[in-house]
Amino acid sequence: MSIRFQTMEQLRDLHMRMHRLFNDRMRAQGASLAQLKVLHYIERFGSVRSTDICDALGQAPRTVTEAVDGLEREGLALRTPDPKDRRAKRISLTEAGRAVIREVEPHKNAFIEQFFEVLDDEEQAHLLRTLEVLNDRLVEMGAPRALGEPAG
Repeated sequence: MSIRFQTMEQLRDLHMRMHRLFNDRMRAQGASLAQLKVLHYIERFGSVRSTDICDALGQAPRTVTEAVDGLEREGLALRTPDPKDRRAKRISLTEAGRAVIREVEPHKNAFIEQFFEVLDDEEQAHLLRTLEVLNDRLVEMGAPRALGEPAG
């Protein structure tokens, strides 16, 4: 097995383990990782359309609709008519949604600190440079440069 293949397997395993562990820790704080992704996206860009969320998070429209329905049921997000397109709705955070983001922030930061404490500053800087090079390579290969920005 080539070192490149082994590296890809390690990256996949790292991603899956990190995602599962982080999701478990966030659920213990009252919000799933999926909910937090949508909440953070809305927080970052303000009032957005569900199609913006679909594009940014790489999710199917039905998945996003169900997620936003859940956030609305829990009082974390609100749909309002889009003034530019009467067929569309804009999604924004409620104060309760902002509160959830604030409440999980210290737990997210603690997770990040605990995760990276096994690397010294030099190792972290090297890892960051390596990831930047690999991200640039993906863009050269056709991946979008800007991830998560709303259309138009």
